[in-house]
Amino acid sequence: MHIKQLEKRTKEQQERQRLITLAVFLVSLLVYMLIMGRLFEHEREMAGERCKLNAQIYAEELEKDFNQSSVVTEMLSYMIADEGGRIRDFPAAAAAMLKRSPYIDTIMLAPGGVIEDIYPEAHRDFTNRDLFALPDRAQSLEYSQSRKSVVLQGPFQLRSESEGIAVRRPVYLAAADGQDRFWGFAIVAIRVPDIFTDTVEDLKATGNDYRLLKTEPGEEEYHVVQASKEVLDQPAIHTFFFGGCYWRLEVAPQRGWGPSFPLLISFFLGFGIVFLLTGMTYLLQRFQAQRKYLHHLANTDALTGLYNRQGFDEAVSDWLYDHPDTKATAVILDIDNFKLVNDLYSHRAGDEALRSLARLMRQHFPEPVIVGRNGGDEFCLFLPGLSAEQSEARLQAFVERLHAFRYGDQEHSYTVSLGYAEYPTQARSRSNLFQCADAALYAVKLNGKRGLSRYAPHVGEAGRSQLAFGLQDIAMHLPGAILIYKADRDEEILFANLELIHLFDCTSIEEFFTYTGGTFRGLVHPDDYDAVEKDIWQQVHQEGSSGNDAVIYRIVTKKGRIFRVLDKGRLVDTDFYGRIFYVVLLAEDSWQ
Repeated sequence: MHIKQLEKRTKEQQERQRLITLAVFLVSLLVYMLIMGRLFEHEREMAGERCKLNAQIYAEELEKDFNQSSVVTEMLSYMIADEGGRIRDFPAAAAAMLKRSPYIDTIMLAPGGVIEDIYPEAHRDFTNRDLFALPDRAQSLEYSQSRKSVVLQGPFQLRSESEGIAVRRPVYLAAADGQDRFWGFAIVAIRVPDIFTDTVEDLKATGNDYRLLKTEPGEEEYHVVQASKEVLDQPAIHTFFFGGCYWRLEVAPQRGWGPSFPLLISFFLGFGIVFLLTGMTYLLQRFQAQRKYLHHLANTDALTGLYNRQGFDEAVSDWLYDHPDTKATAVILDIDNFKLVNDLYSHRAGDEALRSLARLMRQHFPEPVIVGRNGGDEFCLFLPGLSAEQSEARLQAFVERLHAFRYGDQEHSYTVSLGYAEYPTQARSRSNLFQCADAALYAVKLNGKRGLSRYAPHVGEAGRSQLAFGLQDIAMHLPGAILIYKADRDEEILFANLELIHLFDCTSIEEFFTYTGGTFRGLVHPDDYDAVEKDIWQQVHQEGSSGNDAVIYRIVTKKGRIFRVLDKGRLVDTDFYGRIFYVVLLAEDSWQ
């Protein structure tokens, strides 16, 4: 009995599992069918929109092509009017027009409706033909004449064994009584399908079938001009009026309106609850991952991998919104003399310096600190939950630590400057907070860089006017000849101000460098150089000299003038240039 009860219970569980499985399958299948039905409908709508757009675009292209042919008849009408009803050299004029219009088969003039001139001359057998006497032409001609409008008629058979469409423009001449007098017609026959070739090829290339239909002038019945298929299923239609005719371009997908092959494959693969759930989960995950990826790209600096300005501002604003009264510290920092890094070692080296600084910032300021790059060599930090006093030691340690990057086979060091401000003590909005930190950074720059400063109310725009004067601008206009050159074997000149350039009777820095060869040796009279060089180094190495020297030697200017100068220099070790001499030269007449 116990065994039978167990078997019964097992069977009931299995039955329940089957029912649950069937219910899940049916519900999932119903949901899937609804989804697939919506996808089929959406694909149908998208295909319809594409066909509508193609019909409109290519109909406009056809209209442009017709306009080009119409322009030829317009030019002919102007020539007829200018020359009093005749074109003196019609064959030459027609040949030139034919050369510029590849679709044109024949150009004709028909005074009073009778063809008198025709080009090419191979079609001369059409001359003296009264178009009004032709039943298939008369109605179109009367329509054109009565409405004074260009008409297109055809297609019909051309002599070249291709079909053509006639573009006829009625020509009116001014009579003595001031009324317009009907002169006749300027006619152009355009080849079909040549004029449609580009359009139909593009339609085929985009996977569409098409039909181009038109009416005759004054009629309503459409007839096919050209088509890739006799009948189109529910085509998109675009209609336009040109040349007295209504034109209709019908476009439908070559594969029809049914579901695409990929969608059909998806439909059949979806018959199974596992495939359904897996597919939907996969799609949702893909959409979510793509959204996160795009959000990441929009908020990340590509060079350093830190937040960019937008991402940083967004992260800080979110924290401030959630913690409106909690203290925090905002920091702005940059690399000192970053322009020199780019100028001396290349912009690639500058990029490596920025990446190096970004890595150090992430190491020194792990989460929850928010780290970002404003642009250029300027970076920003936000230390949530920490007051300025609590952050100071950490910021000081970062400024004082070794900052270096490797470019090529060499390692180069650099320093940073940093300004910071406290929230909400010194500012309650994000923008004002970082403006305070920025003002503090400028205070560091004014005090010699490589340091940090906390914002204080007196730190503001007053100091910025000092930074607005570049060192080079100041040096170039100081009263005194200033020279900077490398203290090595080549003695390359690194800087010369205007006073020094003019001292050597030169008018530009280029002329100065050409004359001197760009070296200190080129400044000194050849007979004085060896003694001067020896004297400089003796003074520099003399105990207690602090690297200073003072020597007198002769120079020869570009104009051949020779006079003595007093050279007062100082040997300095720099991070970027190595050992260099800073020199002031005074001409003899200024120190005697």
